Amino acid sequence: MGQDHRRLDSKVIAQHIFMMVKADPIISIRVLQGGVENHFGYKASYRKVWLAKQRVVARIYGDWEESYNELPRWLFTMQMYLPVTQPWPASTDTVMFHRVFWTFPPCVEAFKHCKSLISIDGTHLYGKYGGTLLMAIAQDGNANILPIAFAVVKGETKEAWSFFLSYLREHVTPQPGVLVISDRHKSTGRALNAEGSLWKPPHAFQAFCTRHIAANFMTHFRNKDLKKWSQYADEGHRFGHMTTNISECINAVMKGSRNLPITALVNSSYFRLGELFARKGSEALAQLQVGAKFSQTLMKAIEFNSKYVNTMNVYQFDRSRRNFTVEELAAVSGSRQ
Repeated sequence: MGQDHRRLDSKVIAQHIFMMVKADPIISIRVLQGGVENHFGYKASYRKVWLAKQRVVARIYGDWEESYNELPRWLFTMQMYLPVTQPWPASTDTVMFHRVFWTFPPCVEAFKHCKSLISIDGTHLYGKYGGTLLMAIAQDGNANILPIAFAVVKGETKEAWSFFLSYLREHVTPQPGVLVISDRHKSTGRALNAEGSLWKPPHAFQAFCTRHIAANFMTHFRNKDLKKWSQYADEGHRFGHMTTNISECINAVMKGSRNLPITALVNSSYFRLGELFARKGSEALAQLQVGAKFSQTLMKAIEFNSKYVNTMNVYQFDRSRRNFTVEELAAVSGSRQ
């Protein structure tokens, strides 16, 4: 009777963990332990809860190992760019997952109408086999953030970044003059500046996230009074973007998916972007139907500038040197003819 009671308790506990993981795939083992303890009155070991979570994730999203076998088939079904896994090591008959790059045709088309700027970043995967998710993020004229390319690699190495950046340039961002913003990760810099790279002038331009520059500065000097926010002449390539914040936003959006088997991760990017394009497409269509010629963000900027332009006089202007002098006048009441 005691054994049957314990067996029943195990099933009930497993179901409790199942419901918690299903509600939040990124839930930590510690939180799961706490949930079990609060609900059943005792604390299960970390290992038991970890194993239970892995079984639950596999039950909901598919087996971890089988997910790698399913990935090429799923990518082929989606008719993705470069849906391949590369065998390693080549001297054996066993094919092992190495890395994969993917994008979506609507993303490629959308980037043609976005700012000529991308933010790139890498973020850890927290599943059974780890790895790193690399992403390139763009932004349109209405300040909408758009992921345009993804890759899963072993880690942030020069080889991995070169793989990602070369296919990104070839298939998604072939336009000249694109600015890429990144943190100061050494592997990223080496890949961007490698011999033959198309991410150097005059083909493309590079900029660093100033937040990372400040953080690195503090690491070396540890003096908050010396920490400065700096901008420099970028010839307009930054479009006002001083950080990789748009990448950080997508990292947060993808946080739950980073704990899933690889095919479930790719599926997540597909369905999330499908929902995004459907929603933003409807919003854009509604704006066109009411006769809007410019994006809402641009219209707000025009209205703001128009409000204050009458209080300013431009005395000097040198178009070639981009130098001008502006005097702001005191507000004048009354109307003008």
